[in-house]
Amino acid sequence: METTTEAKKIDAGAAFRLWIGILLPPAAWLAQLQALYLSSEYGCTNSNFTRNHVVVVSALFFSIVGLSIAWLEWTRSRNASAIDDGDRHTRSRFMALIGVMTGFLFSLLIVAQWLPTLMGVPCDK
Repeated sequence: METTTEAKKIDAGAAFRLWIGILLPPAAWLAQLQALYLSSEYGCTNSNFTRNHVVVVSALFFSIVGLSIAWLEWTRSRNASAIDDGDRHTRSRFMALIGVMTGFLFSLLIVAQWLPTLMGVPCDK
């Protein structure tokens, strides 16, 4: 009986990590997009874009954390045997792979939205 309860706790932790791996990169991108929108006017009036850089670096950090979590879960599911629960194993592997792909995509998107600030043209309209 304790083994079943212990297995459920482990599965709940893995499911939580999978959801974090899927949802953290888009949430970081969304927060970065809104924060850049709010702080760009200040940067354009004062020619000080330090806030924009801080926002982008922190969003990129959280996006890469989500990508790393998804990558670790993907490697764990790849190395695990699918003898016990084929459906659960397949679902975990699929969610981890989606987390890796979205993590990469949103990290790339965050960097792409950082380029105008790095090039010095965020105020041109």
